[in-house]
Amino acid sequence: MTIEHSRPFRVGMGAGLFLITSVAFLRAPLLPEIGRDLGLSALGLGAIGSAFALGRLAADFPAGNITDRTRPGIMMATAASIVAAGSLMFGLAPAAFVVFIAAFAMGVGSTWTLTGSMAFFARAPRVRRGMSMSFFAAALLAGQAVGPAMGGLAGAVWDWRVPMVAGAIVVAAVVPMFLRNPGTASQSSPTAATAAITPSPPRLTLAVIYLLPAVQFSIGAALIQTLVPIVADDELGLGPATVGLALGLGGVARVVGAVVAGRVSDTWGRRWALIPGLAMQTGGLAIFAVVSGAPAWWVSIMALSLGSVAVNVGTTMLADLTEQGGLGRHLGAFRFTGDLAFLITPIVSGALYEFGGRTISTRRCPCSL
Repeated sequence: MTIEHSRPFRVGMGAGLFLITSVAFLRAPLLPEIGRDLGLSALGLGAIGSAFALGRLAADFPAGNITDRTRPGIMMATAASIVAAGSLMFGLAPAAFVVFIAAFAMGVGSTWTLTGSMAFFARAPRVRRGMSMSFFAAALLAGQAVGPAMGGLAGAVWDWRVPMVAGAIVVAAVVPMFLRNPGTASQSSPTAATAAITPSPPRLTLAVIYLLPAVQFSIGAALIQTLVPIVADDELGLGPATVGLALGLGGVARVVGAVVAGRVSDTWGRRWALIPGLAMQTGGLAIFAVVSGAPAWWVSIMALSLGSVAVNVGTTMLADLTEQGGLGRHLGAFRFTGDLAFLITPIVSGALYEFGGRTISTRRCPCSL
């Protein structure tokens, strides 16, 4: 058994993914305080999310190409270093433009983390690939839940800068762990002879799969990470601790949805895991758009979160189509479409909310298409 197939190595990869993601997503419930401190409007706060997404977008193709020939531990150590530097810069930022640069850096580190770990878990044998991706999604989503929850709790007690600086210290501590035990580079990249006899995945199928992260990332960027905390502050009078709690519980719902989707994917097929999730997210989007009040706010977060399975199911499908090699290269394009939506939707939704209110912003936002 190779080190990559050992339980300790897989657990270590999951733990690193969890910690790095937690720090990368600390900022969501802190947005209103950041805005007041640095003089940013809803449009400016949306631009922070877009700067983060721009960093992810810039790193998608390089990370995808590199992950096919780089040891997984090196990918994760690099990612942790970048996120730690970005989080420290964020917490010490004297002006808004430094926050935008820091968010860009954290976006680069986020992509490096996700692409490397996503490829690692997707290379599991086909019969348990769905559950392997569920483990990936559980670590990722737990990080996306714990990060905002801890950020909100810390922001309620201290200045918003404290959790960002503390997060930098925590994530920097995982770098030595990966450098000591980096594993070996993937051997799945196809040789010229193998590529000649291996048919390429159908282009239409790839196009549909590539659209899946665009749907999920649009919802996450425009609603969960941008409008949910802004609406809570502007319309409902909820503080950062409540927003962090809501996003944390939503993260738990996303973990549950990912585990169920993984089991369904391996047992009944990939589409039966995908379609119910998309339907649930559509319902959550409709509730957020047309129903006011705190109960609807909570219900929409839970529905949007529970149905967030498109990326991990889509990655499983992509791994099925690329078993002869080149998964990382396809993951670059897969993530690029999602991160392009992640770049556009926060600033668009922030602008529409500022000029037209919540209903207009959710009805016109690209994530509703």
